[in-house]
Amino acid sequence: MPDTPEYLSRIRERAEGKDTLIAQAQSPSLIGELIAKIPAERLRARPTPDKWSVGEILAHLAEDEIATAWRYRQMVEHSGGALAGFDQDMWANLGNYAGRDPQESLSLYRLLREANLHFLRALNAEQWDCFGIHAERGRITVRELAGHMVGHDANHIEQIRKILS
Repeated sequence: MPDTPEYLSRIRERAEGKDTLIAQAQSPSLIGELIAKIPAERLRARPTPDKWSVGEILAHLAEDEIATAWRYRQMVEHSGGALAGFDQDMWANLGNYAGRDPQESLSLYRLLREANLHFLRALNAEQWDCFGIHAERGRITVRELAGHMVGHDANHIEQIRKILS
């Protein structure tokens, strides 16, 4: 499913004014606090048949972090290169997001995020401006993608809060 202008605007709004590295570092812990005392069966329950459960969202966050890791590294290694999009619903089906243990997905997300933050913290100013041509979003720099991930996290954290409220 391609990104819509409304979605991208919402993601930008949710990232606005936040320190990229601090916000990215905080997201796994925030989610961990939200789900800490929630039974696994509740985390696996979909709010409606067509909406992901908290567990599916956690699996998505972990796997999206894999794609983002590749994108960051490709942009630095081959600035200006093409960046493929992916079909999140296909990944959810192929990866059996609904059948995954939510706590394991959170752990994987946390580990992958730590690896990406380690990579980002090591970049010099020039490397932050390396870019790729995203299949859906067009030209995007490492800095912009890192900011996008802050908004992406915030969007899903809000979804998790709504589902659990």
